[in-house]
Amino acid sequence: MNTAPSANGIYFFLRDVFGIKRQHNMATEKRSRQVIAVSIIGAIFGSLFSLFNFFTPEMKLLSFVELFTVVLLLLACLTGRRDSFVAIAENLVIFAAFCTVGALIVLGGREGTGLFWAYTAPFLVFLLKGQRLGWWYSLGLLALVTLYLISSHLFCSHAYQYSPVVISQFIASLSFYTLIAASVNHLRTKFEEQLQKQVSLKTADSQKLLAQLQFFATHDQLTKLPNKVMLIDMLKKQIDEINLSEQLLVVYIVKLDRLFEISTILGSVGADQLVLRIAEYLGRFVEAKGILAHTHRDEFVISYQANRTSFNAEELSLFFAERQVSIEIQGHFIYCDVTLGLALYPDHDTDPRLLINKAQQAMLQAHENKQQWLTYDPKHEKAFVRHHLLFGKLQAALIQHHLKVYFQPQIDLLTGVVVGAEALMRWHDPVEGFISPEEFIPVAEESGLILPLTSWLVDVCMQECATWHEQEFKLHMSINLSARNLLDPELVQTLQISLKKYDLSATDITLEITESCFMRSPERSMEVIRRLHQIGFRLSIDDFGTGYSSLSYIKNLPISELKIDKSFVRKLLLNSGDQAIVSSTIDLAHNFELQIVAEGIEDEGTENWLRIRGCDIGQGYFFAKPLASGDFLSFLLTNLMENSNHGNQ
Repeated sequence: MNTAPSANGIYFFLRDVFGIKRQHNMATEKRSRQVIAVSIIGAIFGSLFSLFNFFTPEMKLLSFVELFTVVLLLLACLTGRRDSFVAIAENLVIFAAFCTVGALIVLGGREGTGLFWAYTAPFLVFLLKGQRLGWWYSLGLLALVTLYLISSHLFCSHAYQYSPVVISQFIASLSFYTLIAASVNHLRTKFEEQLQKQVSLKTADSQKLLAQLQFFATHDQLTKLPNKVMLIDMLKKQIDEINLSEQLLVVYIVKLDRLFEISTILGSVGADQLVLRIAEYLGRFVEAKGILAHTHRDEFVISYQANRTSFNAEELSLFFAERQVSIEIQGHFIYCDVTLGLALYPDHDTDPRLLINKAQQAMLQAHENKQQWLTYDPKHEKAFVRHHLLFGKLQAALIQHHLKVYFQPQIDLLTGVVVGAEALMRWHDPVEGFISPEEFIPVAEESGLILPLTSWLVDVCMQECATWHEQEFKLHMSINLSARNLLDPELVQTLQISLKKYDLSATDITLEITESCFMRSPERSMEVIRRLHQIGFRLSIDDFGTGYSSLSYIKNLPISELKIDKSFVRKLLLNSGDQAIVSSTIDLAHNFELQIVAEGIEDEGTENWLRIRGCDIGQGYFFAKPLASGDFLSFLLTNLMENSNHGNQ
C-alpha cells in the first residue's frame, strides 16, 4: 500500500529526467539569445585554441579543424538572430562541437588529453536541444565514440592510439557525465518552469490588480456604478447619438438629504446599505434606457434620451413619491429624502461638464428653496453664481473696512422723542456700489461669516452708544442677532467684554432675535436667551407674525418688546387684514406687559393710526432713514430742539 506513491514518484522522476512526453518548448526568443551566446563563447575559445595549436608541432591539422568550427559558430551566430533559423543555428553549434570533439579524440591532442574536452558535449546538447532530444544526441555521440575507440586500431592506424584501460575509463566517465548533464539540465528546466509559473502567477495578480485599479478609476467603489470620469465620456456618446430636432438628453442630479446625519446614527455600514438601496431604486428607474452614475457620496446622476414632445420633467420625482425609500437597521426604519436638479441638452448647454454643473445648480437651488426638484433656469444662474461668490467678497469687505454701521431712529409715538436706534449694516463696494443687506446677510449666515461680522457690529454699536451717553442722550441701542449667533459659544463673552470696554449697562442694549432663531436648536437657543436676560439685556422679537408658533414663544421667553414687521405696516391704511393683525398684536403685547415697536412707517397717516391704537414706538422713513454716525447725532439735536420748542409752546 505504501510502495505505490514511491513507485509513481520514481516513474515521474525518470520520465522527466529522460524527457519522455516532454517537448522542447523553450521560447524562440530565449533560444535565439542562448545559441548566440554559446556561438560567441565557442568562437572566442576556438580561435584561441586554433592559434595555439597552429604553432604546436604536429597539431596543425587540429588547428585547421578548430578554425573550421569557428567559422561554423560564426555562421550560427548570424543565423540565430532570425527566429525562423534558430533550429538551424543550434544544429550548426552542435555539429561544430561534435567536429571538435571528434578531431580531438582522433588526433589525441597533447598526449591524448583531447578526450577530456568530450565531456563538454553532453552539457551543450542538453542546453541547446532540451531533455528529450539531448538524450538522443548525447547517446548518439557516446555510441559513435565508443564504436570508434573500440575499432580505430583496425582501420585508422595513423590515429592516436589509446590503451584499453583509458578507453574503458573514458567510456564509463563519458556515460556518467552524460547522466550528470541530463540531471543538471532537468533541474535547470524544473527551476525555470517554477520560476515561469511564479512569474505567470505574479503577472496574473498584477493584471488583476491593474484591472481593478482601472475599473475603480472609472467606477464608484461602493456601488460599482460609473463615476464622474466615466460619466463625462458616456454623456459625450449619448450626445453624439441624439437627433436634435426630436430628442433631448435629460440629466438629473439626485442628492440624498441628511446622509451625514444618518451616517452618524447608523455608522458607515448602515449608510453604505442606504446608498446601495438608493442605487437599486434608481437602477429600476433607469433600467436599460440610460445611464446611472454615482459621482459623490450623497449624489447620483441619471442621464437618458427622451422625446421632446412626451418628456415629463416630474417623472423622477413621481417615481420617488410612489416608492418609499427606506431601510430597516436594528429594527428601525430610516427614511431618506432626495432633492433633484434637472438640466437638458441642448436647451441648457452642449458641453457634458457644464450640463452636469447646471443640473447641480438646479439641485442646490431646489435645496435652498425647500423644494424636491427644480429644472435649471438660466434666469437664476447669475443670481446663483453671485450668491456663492459673494462670500469671498464679503470677507474682503470686512477686512478692508468697506462695511459701515448706520442707525435708524426709534421714536416714542406719544411724545415724538427719540428713545433709541436700530443698528443696520451697510455695504458700499468700491466697484459695485451699494449691496443690500438682504443679499449679503444670508451669505454671511450660510458661510459662518456672521460670527466675526456680529463681533465687529457689537463693538461699533456699543462704542456709538457710549458716545450718545457722553453727550447726555440716554438712548438704547438695538442690535440684530441671527440663529448662528445664538449657537455661538462666545456670544455672551463677546457682549460682556464690549459692555465693560465702553462702560455700558446691559439694559442699554436691546438684542433683536427672530422666531427662526429657535428652529435649528431650540434648547440651546432658549438657554442662551435666558442667560442674556439674567445679565440684563433687553430682548426683542423681530419681524413678529412672520414666523411660527408666535404665541408660545411670547409666553415662554423673557422678552421686553415685540416688533411688528414692516410688511404689515407699509400698506396698513389700505388693508383691513393688516389693520386687524396690527391692532391685535398691540393688544397682545400690552396684555403681556411688553413694549410694541412698529417698523416701516412711511407716512403721517400710518403714524397717527398706530399712535391712536396704542403703539409705543415707531421706526421708518417717515421719521428718518438709517443715518451715519454724524448725521444721527445731528438728527438727535434737531429732535431735541423741536421737542423743546413744542414743550415751550
